[in-house]
Amino acid sequence: MQLEEARDLRERWGEKLCNHPDLTKEYYLGTQTGDYVCTTCGKARWGRDWNKTKSE
Repeated sequence: MQLEEARDLRERWGEKLCNHPDLTKEYYLGTQTGDYVCTTCGKARWGRDWNKTKSE
């Protein structure tokens, strides 16, 4: 998912809770950022399994 797409998704999602069921790699201008993005809410963090380390 492109960085801008993730940002737009976060803005649309707002402050609702999400359990981050699916992550995908984040890209900026065709280059991986090292972050993984939740495809539901757009939240991005480093590591491919950050969604399993703590619940929100």
